[in-house]
Amino acid sequence: MQKTRNETELEKRDVLRMSNRESNRLTRECLQTALIHLMGQKPFDKISISEIVRRSGVSRTAFYRNYSSKEEVLNETCNAFLDELAASFTSPVFQEYPYAWYYEFFRSIKEHSSQFSLLLQAHMLNTPVFSTYSISKKLDHSRESEEHYRFLAWEGALSTIVVHWSQDGMTESIEFMAGFCARTLNYRQPG
Repeated sequence: MQKTRNETELEKRDVLRMSNRESNRLTRECLQTALIHLMGQKPFDKISISEIVRRSGVSRTAFYRNYSSKEEVLNETCNAFLDELAASFTSPVFQEYPYAWYYEFFRSIKEHSSQFSLLLQAHMLNTPVFSTYSISKKLDHSRESEEHYRFLAWEGALSTIVVHWSQDGMTESIEFMAGFCARTLNYRQPG
């Protein structure tokens, strides 16, 4: 069956839209990576947009097509990390196998330790859980007051532990940290 001209035009537009979305995603990823690398070399407030675009290999126009400021790049980088973390709290593994969840959590933090450290230095991930963007904001707000505050207490304790573990050079093993948190924090969402 042969396609009509309209169907062909619609397909071309869809491909172009997908290409633009993919291009923007790659541009944003390059800008975020460039900013993280630059933050390893100097304080965030000393980094210019010109340096970010030069390091990323994208144009200044592409930067402003995707972001309005370097703070927005940093916020998006931080929020992506925290979105992933928030999603893991609703996982059945979190409820059923706390050690496995904590193990994966600390393994991920250690795997991304340089980025985590840089975000801490930029004051993007300070306690309680990464204060600029609390994980509790991503979860169900319909819980009772007691449950809400119990979660905030758990969240604050976990953030403090993670931040200190990172600042202390992550010398305790992932296994130790997972076991300690599974035994000590034991947070369970009501089911």
